[in-house]
Amino acid sequence: MIREQILGGGFGQGDHLVEARIAEQLNVSRGPVREAFKLLRAEGLLEEEPRRGTFVVTLAPEDVREIYGLRAAIEGRAARMMAAAKDPSAAAELRGLLEAMEEAVLRRDAAAVFRSDLEFHDGLCRLAGNARLHEVFLRHVPMLRALLRLDERVYRSLGDVANEHLPLVQAIEAGDADGAARMAEAHCDHAGDLISTYIEARRR
Repeated sequence: MIREQILGGGFGQGDHLVEARIAEQLNVSRGPVREAFKLLRAEGLLEEEPRRGTFVVTLAPEDVREIYGLRAAIEGRAARMMAAAKDPSAAAELRGLLEAMEEAVLRRDAAAVFRSDLEFHDGLCRLAGNARLHEVFLRHVPMLRALLRLDERVYRSLGDVANEHLPLVQAIEAGDADGAARMAEAHCDHAGDLISTYIEARRR
């Protein structure tokens, strides 16, 4: 609920969140709120300032576009490397990650779709064979985990989330390095545009 308020604009950027006050508003004890704050700090949505307390970070549409722009650069390179390598076992593992996403869609399990979506992109960067590229991706996982929860709001259906990944997998399986890079970049740019537009609209 706190995450929804942050991403939807209910809590403004820089707002001071007081544990006791939030607990009272949600009619829960302070323990769950404390754990929620800890998780949201890991996701990059809250920040702790010594002797001052917990504050909502600045997350403007431009920040989202920058994060997804970086993703496009990283994942475009990863997709190019995977396709050029023509490694059947790596391509099969990526196909398996897509199938896990598709199975979650069939179950209409939104949480599993978000989880498998992140696992797919992690797999893409990991299977590219460049440890430093994967390391850069991992630095942004907490924020991506938070932003991916908006997929259900910005895509027409969970099926669309999975369907966008299929051409990328097919290009990698075919060894089409240019096509794979182009599709990975387009996927990240499209998702970034949808989410940043959603955040901007909610804040207005």
